[in-house]
Amino acid sequence: MVMMAALISGVVIHRKMFREFFTFRPQKQIQRSALDLHNMTGVVALPFHFFFAFTGLAIFAAWLYLPLSSTLLKPLHDHAEVQEAENTGLPHERSGIPASIASVDAMVAEAKRRWTARDMPGEVGYLAMYHLGDSNGYISIFRAGSDRVALVGEGIHFKASTGELLREDPPRSVVGHINGFLIGLHLQHFEHWLLRWLYALGGLLGCACIATGFVFFVEKRKKQHAKSGSQGSRFVDALGTTVVTGILVATMAMLVSNRLLPSALAGKGDWEKLVFWGAWLLASGHALWRSGPVAVGKISPAWREQCWLVALLAVTAVALNWLTTGDHLGRTLFAYWPVAGVDLSLMASALASVFVARELGRREYLRAVTFEERMENKSLEAAHV
Repeated sequence: MVMMAALISGVVIHRKMFREFFTFRPQKQIQRSALDLHNMTGVVALPFHFFFAFTGLAIFAAWLYLPLSSTLLKPLHDHAEVQEAENTGLPHERSGIPASIASVDAMVAEAKRRWTARDMPGEVGYLAMYHLGDSNGYISIFRAGSDRVALVGEGIHFKASTGELLREDPPRSVVGHINGFLIGLHLQHFEHWLLRWLYALGGLLGCACIATGFVFFVEKRKKQHAKSGSQGSRFVDALGTTVVTGILVATMAMLVSNRLLPSALAGKGDWEKLVFWGAWLLASGHALWRSGPVAVGKISPAWREQCWLVALLAVTAVALNWLTTGDHLGRTLFAYWPVAGVDLSLMASALASVFVARELGRREYLRAVTFEERMENKSLEAAHV
């Protein structure tokens, strides 16, 4: 909801959106180039961010953000469930009579046969069992929606104890089609490679928009705060470092821990989560600890140092995957793209991090030299006077 408000207010503020789409001056000062890149990435990815925020609100508003159906409207909700059970013929309550379960594989095969007969062959996308072990138990099988944007549909329901067909969902209404399409847009279960890459590009543009917004905010106020002795820009810069490079450090640390922790370790996934949050907390502390130069108008070395750490952890994750599984790019590049894609993404992240770290180091050096020259000139002028 906050994201939608930010998008709408951003459109109102940025009235020159067409010009901002084509304006980027990387050779200008950091403040100017950061604002150009912030505007450009925000405008380019605006449709992506808008439909993502809108579909999220449309899907989850009723039961997650404003859960009226389980609070104020609970009696009406319960009545609707009973009414739906009567209309569909699917039992709403358990009977209390024990019953065994028939072959689920046979039910799946029958569901596939019926989808093929309706000229829509496909795989199972979702299978749910209701009132298991009871004579009123039934099994619902839904077709996978990986070949289209809309989520699962075409449900076929069987009596759990006998495998008898209870119901075959009729074609969706217009509203049902729209709802399924919005859910599919948001959850991205489809296998359309171009559309999925556009989603990835939209997400990366959003990251760039957020990062450059942080940089612009700090650069605009850094010198002003340095003159007044305020620490505000220092804390915002540390927050920006935590959100931009810190989360990369945490993610890479989690991938490294996945390879280092024994596979038989109880609760391994929980340990990996602890590594993620712990690494992010340490990155936050490091960003705040190293943010002192920002208070005097300089660049925080935390950005450069965390970029080097991201590069090191990314390469380490690729190497550890090779050593612990034998899956290296020479093997996976032509045989198993999911693993190869992760390794290639990690190596690309490492290269980008090294480039950024070197560029930040160069800028820190140039600013330090310029600052020393100014101090020397002032000393000469004072001596001359």
